[in-house]
Amino acid sequence: MSKTSIFYNKTGFMTLLKREIHRFMKVSVQTILAPLLSNILYLGIFGGMLQTREVGIEGVNYLYFLVPGLTTMGAILASFQNPSFSIVVQKFQNTVQDLNSYPISDIEKSLAFVLGGTFRGLLVGSLTYFATIFFVGYRIEHPLLFFVSLAVTSFIFASIGLISGLILDSFEKMNFVLAIVITPLTYIGGVFFEITKLPGMLSKIRYINPIYPLVNITRYTYIGVYEGNLLLQLLAASVFCIGFFFIAVYIFKKGFGIKID
Repeated sequence: MSKTSIFYNKTGFMTLLKREIHRFMKVSVQTILAPLLSNILYLGIFGGMLQTREVGIEGVNYLYFLVPGLTTMGAILASFQNPSFSIVVQKFQNTVQDLNSYPISDIEKSLAFVLGGTFRGLLVGSLTYFATIFFVGYRIEHPLLFFVSLAVTSFIFASIGLISGLILDSFEKMNFVLAIVITPLTYIGGVFFEITKLPGMLSKIRYINPIYPLVNITRYTYIGVYEGNLLLQLLAASVFCIGFFFIAVYIFKKGFGIKID
C-alpha cells in the first residue's frame, strides 16, 4: 500500500493519535478543567447579570440562548490549542524533525493531530453543556446533531491549529493568533448575543467571520432556531471542514516548519 493511502500504517496512526490524547489528558487540570470552569463563570456572570435581557427569539431566555455559544467557544479554543501547541512544543524541544521519520503517511500524521484536537474540543464542549444542565436543564432540540456540530467545529479548528503550529515557530506568535485573532472572532461570532443586534458595520462582520456560522448551527441544534440562511451556513461549515484539513495536509506534505533546509 502506498503512502498516498489514507491508512498506510494503522498501528502507527493510532499510536500517534493516542499520544496526542494522552499528552493533554496528563495535564487535564489545565487542558480540560480550566476552560470548563471559565465557561461556567461566563454563564454565571453573564447569565446572572443579563438573565432578564430580552432575546429576539420568542420563548427563549438569555441563559438558554447562551449555552450553545459557550459550548462552541469552548470547543473552538480547546481544539485549536491542542495541535498548535503540540507542534510548537516539539519545535522548542528540537524534536519536530522526528515527524519525518514516522512510518505513516502525511494524511495519517495530519489526521492524528487533528483528531486529537477534535477529541479535546468535543470533550470541553460536551462537559460545558453537561455542567450547564444545573442552570438551564438538559433540553436539546436535536441531541445527536448538537454533538455532531461540536465535533465538526472542533475538527475545523483543530485543522486551523495544526496549520498555525506548522507555520509559526514560537509560543508568542501562537498566543498572538489565539488572543488577537481567534478569541475576538469568537466573541463577535454570536456567542453572547445575536449578531443582528450589533450596530452598523459591526453586524456585517458575520459575513467574513468563520465562527459565526458554526455558533449559529450549534445554536440551531440546541434551541431549534437560527439567524440568517442555515443552508449557506451548513455549506460554509462543510467547505471549512474539508478545506482547512487538506490545507493542513498540504503544508505537512511540503514540510513547512518540519524539514530542515
